[in-house]
Amino acid sequence: MDFSTTKYTEEQEAFRVVVREWMEENAPLELSVPEDGRALDTDTQQLVRKFRRKLGAKGWIAPSWPRHLGGAGLSPSMEVIIQEEFRRMKLPAIGDNRRHINTILVWGTEEQKRRWVIPALRGELLTWQNFGEPGAGADIAGINTRAKAHGDDYLINGTKAMITGRFDPDFLLTLAVTDPDRPRHYNLGVFMVDARSPGVTIGGPTLLVGSERNIYLDNVLVPGDCLIGGLYQGWEICQTILQQERGEVSFRITESGTIDSIQEYLRKERGS
Repeated sequence: MDFSTTKYTEEQEAFRVVVREWMEENAPLELSVPEDGRALDTDTQQLVRKFRRKLGAKGWIAPSWPRHLGGAGLSPSMEVIIQEEFRRMKLPAIGDNRRHINTILVWGTEEQKRRWVIPALRGELLTWQNFGEPGAGADIAGINTRAKAHGDDYLINGTKAMITGRFDPDFLLTLAVTDPDRPRHYNLGVFMVDARSPGVTIGGPTLLVGSERNIYLDNVLVPGDCLIGGLYQGWEICQTILQQERGEVSFRITESGTIDSIQEYLRKERGS
């Protein structure tokens, strides 16, 4: 049975050869990422960071973005080819920062774009989406994390949960209640929190399969210029991210890699 769902042109297949050769030359041979979502050890994370900087230099962290924004100006189909080759080599996903970058491009100030967008596209920064909380389910409007004004800055307290947080972050795009007396959906703010700040503790995996990391925020002092958008615009910002998740190339299934895995499994089951 032919499970193939994607046909590529000769030009696209020629591009695949270029991508594969580049990866074989530049990707560390020892860089093998566990498929079960476990967090990576320190040495492997350093290899990932070095490799991401090479990707950033080629514009391959956001391959289909325009060059002037730090991308490579490639078509979406060529971006999918890059991801398929990553999957074949069991390399880490390359699009883990783009939702956060998009969010700052839409909602951030020019200074915030300079501080976080450019370094992220160069492969120099990793960001976690720090919205969910243990036991809170999908209702992000029901979170308990609080951000309290402290002069021109904010003190943030709460516990967050990040699933598949296999790379240690540099920053945490954090959702917090900024005024508990305001109505739901109108009482949230989003902050870019430096993961190295005093009071930030990132726990180990809490799931047997995959990786869920708890993030503890204990009186974390966050500068006022790390607020993204308005003090009560957190819900709107969340909707921006959700829209990107539904349409982002980096979160589509890379069909050929997935189908190959299914076919290999079936062959083993049948003993053929």
